[in-house]
Amino acid sequence: MKPFIDTHTHTIASGHWTTDTVTDLARAAAERGIKILGVTDHSPSIPGAATENYFLNLKYAEKNRFGVRILYGTEADVLDTNGRLGISDVVLSSLDIIIASQHPVCFRPKNAEKNTAGLTAAVRTGKIDIIGHPDDEKYPLLAEELVRACKEFGTAIEMNEASLTPGGYRGNAKARDSELLKLCAKADVFVAMGSDSHGAAHVGVFTYAEELIRETGFPRELVVNYSADRFLDLLNSHRGARGQKSPLII
Repeated sequence: MKPFIDTHTHTIASGHWTTDTVTDLARAAAERGIKILGVTDHSPSIPGAATENYFLNLKYAEKNRFGVRILYGTEADVLDTNGRLGISDVVLSSLDIIIASQHPVCFRPKNAEKNTAGLTAAVRTGKIDIIGHPDDEKYPLLAEELVRACKEFGTAIEMNEASLTPGGYRGNAKARDSELLKLCAKADVFVAMGSDSHGAAHVGVFTYAEELIRETGFPRELVVNYSADRFLDLLNSHRGARGQKSPLII
């Protein structure tokens, strides 16, 4: 069975070298067999990214394009060791999917304790669906501590295709991801494969993420990309903490 969900993609609204729109991403997703697409543009804390008004208006955007169900969300920056995010709670409460990540422009890499503190504090708000690319060599990490927090709050760990692609700018992501997969398997923590495609070119591409999952023998039932029900349960488990009263329906 092929994965049919891509949890992590970016449009022109992220301000990172692409002019592709949601329509462009949806068309590419349909061509590659993706049925559910997370459009997770960078939070306003990233220079050049969209403003909060953009995200607030996504509730009016078309939810189905080319037979692909679009989930509108954000890759929210963790700004400090207290887990503060680069986007307001008002905006978070209007979105379908929330990824929390660290980027040097918003969170300068620190030691393992402080890097981990920022991520785990964000997880403990109960608002985060997925921790994005926790495999960046620039960010030393206490992997066991992060996985414990994700287990407690039902947050998934991302296997980021862009990180795992040879020559990627995050360094030796494979070693970190292998460690995370081992810990997630032991703790029954979900994993989400995200293409992290900036533009349409790599939407739905999980070549290296799938390869690593196979190599490590990670249980497929813990990978949300193969099950709409499993993915929906993950997302709905955090909506209450974000102040969303109704469940998400796909």
